[in-house]
Parts: sequence; C-alpha cells; structure tokens
Amino acid sequence: MRFARAFVALGVVLLAAALVLVTMRLTTAGDTLAARATMPAGWLLIRPPYEVSALVIEGETVWAGGSDGLQPIDGATGRLLPLPEGAPHMRYVRGLLLDTAGNLWVAHASGVTVREPAGWRTLTEADGLPPPRYLSLLQDRDGAVWVGAETGAARLVDGRWRIYTTADGLARPSVDVIFQDRDGVLWFGASHPTEGGLTRHDGRTWQAIDAESVLPHASVNDIMQDAQGAIWVSTGYARRGGAARLFEGAWTSLTREDGLAGERVRSIFQDPLGRLWFASEYDGAAIRKEESWLLITPRQGLAGWEVKDSAIDSRGVLWLGTENGVSRVSELP
Repeated sequence: MRFARAFVALGVVLLAAALVLVTMRLTTAGDTLAARATMPAGWLLIRPPYEVSALVIEGETVWAGGSDGLQPIDGATGRLLPLPEGAPHMRYVRGLLLDTAGNLWVAHASGVTVREPAGWRTLTEADGLPPPRYLSLLQDRDGAVWVGAETGAARLVDGRWRIYTTADGLARPSVDVIFQDRDGVLWFGASHPTEGGLTRHDGRTWQAIDAESVLPHASVNDIMQDAQGAIWVSTGYARRGGAARLFEGAWTSLTREDGLAGERVRSIFQDPLGRLWFASEYDGAAIRKEESWLLITPRQGLAGWEVKDSAIDSRGVLWLGTENGVSRVSELP
C-alpha cells in the first residue's frame, strides 16, 4: 500500500512537471504560434527574441539585437535562424550596421563586433575605441564608420579610430544616437535622463543645440528625416517629452496633447505609405494619418508597448523591434 501511494505521488509530481513544461513551451517559443491566431491580417509576432533594441536587413535575413544578444530571423517566414559558426556571445546589443562592403557591425556592452569575410572579431578600448558601453553605429556617406559610446564617439579613418568628446564639441558625453541627414550633416543624441543633449556637426564645426529652448525634453532617443526633408527628434524620459521637428530652420514640437500615444517618444519612422509613426515608451505607437491619428498597441497586434527600432525590407514589409518581441507587418493598418 505504501509503495502504491508513493507511486501515485510520483505520478502526480511527473504530471505537474509535464504541465509546467507545456506551459513554458506555450509562453516562450510556442507563444508565437499561439499569438498568430489573434494577430491582424498580415501581422506576425516573433518571440523570442524578447527585448530588441536594433534591427538591420541583410538580403533575406533580418538581424535583431537586444539584451540577450544577436538573433537572425528569416525575412520571408519569420522563423528564427541559428547564429553563424564562430559568432561570439554578445549581450545588450544596442546598435547594428551593415556597411557598404557587406560587413555586419554589432555595438554591445563589452565591444563592437564585426563580421567580415575572414570571420568575426571584436574591437574594444585596446583597439582605439572609447571606453564601453557601446550604443550606436553609423556609416557616413564618405564611407567612414562611427561608433557611439557612453563616453563619446569614434570615427574610423584609414584604419585608426579618432575619438570625439565634449572637449571637441559634443553637447554631452553619451552618444546614444548618430544620424546623417541628406545634406551630410551629422547629428548626435544623448538620451541620459539628466545629461541629455543634441549636437550638430557639419564636418567643420560642432554646434551644441540649446535643448532647453527647442526640444520638449533634453533626452534624445532617436533622430530621423522624413520624405519632406524635415528632421525629427524623439525626446523624453519617463512621463515627460515629445517629438521635435526642424524644417526650414524652424523648430516645432508635438506632445501627447497633440495626439501622440505617450509623453516619452522612443522612436520615429516613416512607413511604406509615407505615414509617420511616433512610438512611445509605455503607450504604443501613434500613426499620423493626414490630420488624424491611429493608435497601435499590443491590443491591436503590436508585439510590445515600446517600439525601439524599425526596418523595411525589400518586400516593403515593416519590422518593429520592441521590449517584448518583433512584429513583422506585411499589411499596414
């Protein structure tokens, strides 16, 4: 009898463990399939990866980078791909760049890793970079690669890194965002909550923008240029901020009172239909449709509440990296 009771107890334990495993499968790799049943037409939720700060398209592959490292995704199906052989382990990926030579650059907590024809290599302070962490990447139209770090920016020239700091003209030490506009002007944004700022560099002179007078908030999270040529700056921290627009020399702002989803604007991008998306930190994204706004949140199919980066592939498919997965959008709302 005692043996029978022990056997039953063991069975109960094994059954409970099996239920836990099934539940884990449904809420991790399986939650992608489960969510597909409730997705709007043309929307696909990809999870894992979870937190995604950066996206870049390489042919049929979408590279996603975030807290857990680097993840390649099949652009046609949304299925996860294995990492290439020899790829090092990376954490807290903040920036991705595919340069004109086809090299993949990855900015992460401990270095900048480059995939080249010869393999993978990681650059650090010992190679001439500023101290970590590494936050952003850009290849300018002269072909030079820029790296943004918590302590400045570095430009690769003739195989050597040239470091720029506040002593050279940066408004703030941290370089979370680097952007080059159509006139060739470089913009550097710092998103630190108390030491945020915006810098303009035309190749000769550095100009620290008076953030207090022209931006809704000094913390700069993203910079982009729309089809009309206007420069947009995403700003904010916690429950303060908005979007700033520079057009024909004049600055204007949008806030939640104007129709944005939330106070802090995390990123701004333009979809294949030409509409601007303003992504907040906590409240989803607001799409500007002429004089009206359309709000998109996880309730409407978005993977997470905060769109941190976006990319458009050769099919016109929109990829959105969030704090809780990736959305693949082939039919725009």
